[in-house]
Amino acid sequence: MKTPKRGRGRPAFQPTATMRRTVELMVSCGDSKETVARAIGCSVPTLELHFDEELKNGYAKKRREILTWMERGARKGNATLIKRLEEMTRVTGAAADFEAKQKDGTSAAPTAPPRATKRGKKEVQREDAFNAGVNSEWGDDLAPLPGTKPN
Repeated sequence: MKTPKRGRGRPAFQPTATMRRTVELMVSCGDSKETVARAIGCSVPTLELHFDEELKNGYAKKRREILTWMERGARKGNATLIKRLEEMTRVTGAAADFEAKQKDGTSAAPTAPPRATKRGKKEVQREDAFNAGVNSEWGDDLAPLPGTKPN
């Protein structure tokens, strides 16, 4: 029995499911086509030929997958995920409202006042050290010397 004769040259590139998932992940993380091609072991033209769908929609698919995981966790009661999803939807809703108002010409800026940033424990302590003795009987005795830092 004769063995079938193989053609000359390199065998045709065959993408696998693992390669497709790798391309989607790397594209969703912002890697360049050159980096993705090197990671799966092909050239950029081969990548563009065989992984066109993944290159175009990789980010959107991974984003959907992550949001689905977040929603599942939130439905199970994960408070962090609930808060994060609420924050994401609030920001998206506010942006949509702002765009709609600009199209209508009703408002040029959002009406919500900006929230004050919460100062950390070390910031409060540092400010207290700088202001030690102000409006007290100690006067300037507790003020830091010029060119030094308070303890």
